[in-house]
Parts: sequence; C-alpha cells; structure tokens
Amino acid sequence: MSLAGFVVAGGRSARMGQDKAMLLFSGQTLLDHAITKLRAVTDHVFVLCGPTRRYEECGVPVIEDAICGAGPAGGLYSALASAQARGHLHALWLAVDLPLVPVSVLTSLVDPLGDADVAMARTDTGLEPLCAAFRTTPCLTAVRHAILRGRLKLTDALAGLNLHEAEADATLFANINSPAEYNRLAR
Repeated sequence: MSLAGFVVAGGRSARMGQDKAMLLFSGQTLLDHAITKLRAVTDHVFVLCGPTRRYEECGVPVIEDAICGAGPAGGLYSALASAQARGHLHALWLAVDLPLVPVSVLTSLVDPLGDADVAMARTDTGLEPLCAAFRTTPCLTAVRHAILRGRLKLTDALAGLNLHEAEADATLFANINSPAEYNRLAR
C-alpha cells in the first residue's frame, strides 16, 4: 500500500498560549511523538505546518497550507494534494495534540481503505476527524468541492464518501489545547 502519513500541526495554539507541538510529553515533543507513531505505520511522513513554514528541524518534509484560511479542511486538502503529487494512494493523519492514540489505532484505520474512502475513529463522543485515513483521489476531490462551497467542517467535507468507522476508547483521544489539559495528561 502506498501510504503517506501527516502530522497535523498547523494550528495557532491560541488556548495554549505557546506552540503546543513543541511541548514535552513522555520525554519528547508532541511533534516528535506524533512523527514516531506515524513512522511505525509508514516510511513517508510529513508535517502539515499551517500557513507559515515552520518545524523544518523535525527531520521530515514540511507542507504549508495550499489554501489559507480554510482551517482543518485546508490542511486536509494540502495533505491529500501532497500525497497525490507524490504518488501515494492513501493518506493517514494524526493531530499533534493527540498523544495517547496508539499505533494500533492508526493501523486499524489504514486496513479498511481497500473498501472505504475514509476510515475514522469513532468513540462514544463521536467521530475523531483528526485521526483518520483516506483514499487520496476521491477524498481530494470531495474536500476541494467542499472548500469551494464554503463547507469547512471536516465531516461535512467528507460527506457522501464511503466511511468506515473504527470503534475506539474515548480516553485515547484526550487532546491538549490548554495548559490545564497539558498538565493533566503529562502527569
């Protein structure tokens, strides 16, 4: 399977007050933590850095937003366009602020892509669109059309595609958006 992995690190970290990708978690930055997990699934790992080029010291190629101001949908478009340009049939992405997601969940998302266009984790609180795998071509087309129509919510952008939902424990998707959340999870 031709798979590219993307760390979603393009946010502003406004609630955190500092770049959360650079926060330490279990002895390494959140960015390095996510890169390591994706490398366990694919050798082709990239960082989505948002509209401003950063993280070039992380040891993997950095991808800037191809479409600015489109939020996570713009990030997904950038990932899928980059994957397609490099000949990858599939893309996997993981948000930098989800340090508890194990490699086994990432693998469980990639496996169904033979039959599904999108595989996304689902917990008892709902879908987890920032931990998902995609068939590049159909998803790129859908996301492009959604952005052109102003539909920037990820689940809206992927509506109509064949979705596989991988059941997962909600505690694995505790994310770090504030100093209090960071302190709680880092303990």
